[in-house]
Amino acid sequence: MKDMENAKKKDALMRLKTAGGHLRAIERMLAEDQYCADILLQLHAVIASLKKISDIILENHLETCIRQAIQRGEADLIIRELKTFMKYKV
Repeated sequence: MKDMENAKKKDALMRLKTAGGHLRAIERMLAEDQYCADILLQLHAVIASLKKISDIILENHLETCIRQAIQRGEADLIIRELKTFMKYKV
C-alpha cells in the first residue's frame, strides 16, 4: 500500500467509510427488526463496496508490488500470491 497513488488511496478509504456506514445501518436495522428485504439490500451494498475496494487494492498491487517482484526475478513469490488471491476473489 505504500506505493498506492493518492487518488486510489483516497477512493479506497472513502469506499471503506461508506461500507462502514452501511454496516452500522444494518446493525441498527436488525436491532429495530426492520424488513428483511431492506436489510438484504444494505448487505448487498456493503458486499459491492468491499468488492470494489478489493479491486482497487489488487490493481495497485499488480501495478506496483508485483511489477517490482517481477523485476527482481521473484516468480515463485508472485505465483504463490496470485494463487492466494484467486482462492478468495469473487
